[in-house]
Amino acid sequence: MAINDFKCKNKYGFNQVIRMTNIDFGVQIEPQYGFTYEEIRKIADACESLNFESIWVSDHLFMTTDSVDIPCLECWTTLTSLARDTTKLRFGPMVSSQSYRNPALIANIAATIDHVSNGRLYFGIGAGWKEVEYRAYGYPYPRPVVRIRQLNDTVQIVKKMWTEDKATYKGRYYSIEDALCFPKPVQKPHIPIWVGGSGNLTLRVTATHADACNFAWTLPPDLFKQKLDVLRNHCAKVGRDYKSIRKSAGIMITIAPTKREVDRKLADQAKRRHTPYMRYLSRQRPNLVGTPDEVAEGIRKYLALGVDHVILRFHYGDEIASMTLFMDEVKNRL
Repeated sequence: MAINDFKCKNKYGFNQVIRMTNIDFGVQIEPQYGFTYEEIRKIADACESLNFESIWVSDHLFMTTDSVDIPCLECWTTLTSLARDTTKLRFGPMVSSQSYRNPALIANIAATIDHVSNGRLYFGIGAGWKEVEYRAYGYPYPRPVVRIRQLNDTVQIVKKMWTEDKATYKGRYYSIEDALCFPKPVQKPHIPIWVGGSGNLTLRVTATHADACNFAWTLPPDLFKQKLDVLRNHCAKVGRDYKSIRKSAGIMITIAPTKREVDRKLADQAKRRHTPYMRYLSRQRPNLVGTPDEVAEGIRKYLALGVDHVILRFHYGDEIASMTLFMDEVKNRL
């Protein structure tokens, strides 16, 4: 088989070969964990030298209410700096909360960054979920269905701002009238829109408006497939080509060259389980753990579902070493 082929059983039990092509890898950074900008810049430099396709930055305001001494750099300001400090790396928010900034303003911000970077921005957007941040910053926190409808308004507004001379939109929650956004983005017809989230209503927004979807973090492959089936059904209902939407998986990884070193990393994580960082992670799904062979085997399951972009998130402080090991020992196994 070719290096990007994957041999598996089909539904009838026969071997079949799935051709894996054009698989991109990105790295996720969570500023809420305490990163300085210099740390993020060094990770971005490593991403470029290791030939990762992209780097992503989460959009949070703080980690927990107890994180009084833990830095949390603002998402879009950080992206602006990365636009100048990188040369070929694509980047974007994974994902920006539609609630935190006026839709017309964020469209203008994104268009500006697209120019600063000469067309390397991805526009990741989601409905928003972290209630503690909303309450602390004085943002209204409506029920999920409202936030998703707001997301639907937001995506339509940014598209109009990027493609029309004067943009007007009358939405249920957000509206604009003869709004201007110049210069238009470098990328045509507009900056690629990535919608993050796997709920039914969010997937309807994805089917209608998005260029790519992202399900995170480490959604089990069987559940991942169920979510893709929901997306496929929504595409059929709105007349969208399901294949025209890129599928992206966000995967949290603990990786080491040998099983002994994997066990050592897990033991170290267990010792730190009472730190704010590890307590925060304990609310999330288990990550993908193992040697390069084991990690590659786990990722192949997502690629077999049609995923063509994998966003990797490593433990805070272990990024560059794990990124290097992944690109040296995992990528060539896929």
